Amino acid sequence: MSRNGGLLVSVRVRLFYEKRGGACFVPHVALAQLFTRAACRAGLVPVMTAGFSPHAKVSFGPELPAGVVALMEPVDIHLEAVSDDLIERWNGAMPDGFRIRGVQFPPEGAPSLGKECGAALYWLRSFVLTDANLAERARAHYGDAVLSAEIGAGESGMANGVSLVLSSPARNGIGGWVKAMIASGALAGWQEINVVRVAIGSWDGTKIELPGRPAL
Repeated sequence: MSRNGGLLVSVRVRLFYEKRGGACFVPHVALAQLFTRAACRAGLVPVMTAGFSPHAKVSFGPELPAGVVALMEPVDIHLEAVSDDLIERWNGAMPDGFRIRGVQFPPEGAPSLGKECGAALYWLRSFVLTDANLAERARAHYGDAVLSAEIGAGESGMANGVSLVLSSPARNGIGGWVKAMIASGALAGWQEINVVRVAIGSWDGTKIELPGRPAL
């Protein structure tokens, strides 16, 4: 943290992280505390809000249902200072299944994280539905919110399955659709489908661009 005209100025840090294995069952509401505690264990000092109930200044992208693996999730956190080994220190303090993959320092006046998360890329694979049927059901459920539904590797780069891109992920969550398929009898439960959020950011018509386009 530096001083500018007598005022304390913090550093806004944007991290891109993955959560796999048991980490994907950590609920969204617990993430702020998890990242804050990891920062403190790593010797990093989060900037706290003012008021009667101060908390670290942290913001995340649209939430995911518990159990969904994520490969490139953004989080903004304000720190008093940063170091060249920021990623290594933070990763050394994170719980199993979490890993920081990239870092960026948004310039002053940059849009909030929420405004930069206008699309999300998912990889889907069902054990009971064909890829073609899964893509068809996604289009029927989401309508115009489907920006792309490609069978095969597609934008996700993963083998087989469906690469699905949805607009406005804060409104068009993946959990509601899976629950609708369970309610209709198409799926017996979450155990019959694999869902991975590959990336979230903006859609340029052919691919997802991460918020701020970090160099990974």
